[in-house]
Amino acid sequence: MTWTFRLALAALVMATAPAFASPPPKAIPTAPPEVTASGPAGTTLLSFASSGEESNADAVAVFETAPDKDDVRHRTLVMFGRKDGKFVPDFSSDKLIACSKCSQFHDDPFDGDYVKVSPGHVHIEQMDSGEKSSTTVLDLVRQSGKWHVANAVRSSVVAGRGPEKTEKLALPASGLAADMDAKWTVPVFLNTLVVNHKSGKFMFMHGNPTPDSVWEKLQGDCNKQDCTVLVQQQDGCISLVRDSTARSFGGAGADSRDEKQAVTRAMTACNADGGQACKEIRTDCSKGI
Repeated sequence: MTWTFRLALAALVMATAPAFASPPPKAIPTAPPEVTASGPAGTTLLSFASSGEESNADAVAVFETAPDKDDVRHRTLVMFGRKDGKFVPDFSSDKLIACSKCSQFHDDPFDGDYVKVSPGHVHIEQMDSGEKSSTTVLDLVRQSGKWHVANAVRSSVVAGRGPEKTEKLALPASGLAADMDAKWTVPVFLNTLVVNHKSGKFMFMHGNPTPDSVWEKLQGDCNKQDCTVLVQQQDGCISLVRDSTARSFGGAGADSRDEKQAVTRAMTACNADGGQACKEIRTDCSKGI
């Protein structure tokens, strides 16, 4: 039974690291009532930061949705300026803050601690959990009463340990922060179990962006006439079970921490098809890249 390198490394670190108390959960953010009330329908306040109590103070609130069918939470940023003692919305955008799985590891790049607000300036950093983090930096400045994008840079590190690539994000023609698109998406990394029925060979493949790319990577090792995709999904575990006649059965589970679910489903498929002496051959679990 084989784990992906990333999960195996995590397990090794947990096994060898000294025991420390888990950090306390972050406190639920508080904000003035007019800020909380300004969130889009169906969202809750995720973070709030302001430049202080001065009469020209600025503030940033980030609201998030409940998880969707893919367990992804989406975010909206609302920028405020203080007028007559209260924060009044200047603009909102659902394209500036990352979703909860918008990284190559399908983890959350956003942390409210990395939103810094001063009068007329907002600095936002969002980063993944790689050994060397991929980071997106946005700087917003107020000019003539409007919020503009002064800086938008993304530094990407493949698998958290590869070479770093830095690029400037395209700015909107208007220059306004309200029109900026930081191009956040949930990357697709397919995990696939392929079996060659002629040779009996099986292959576990990870990190392919499309179903077609799996076959392209296989090239001469497999073709669609001799081979079958038994399981294909994104995050989670995939398992291969064979019976006494070497027939292959696949199973999958969406939780990358629970390999038993995938094994159980593969065993169930084997038994349901009359398989004898069904036996787990290999199970792989992965999340993200």
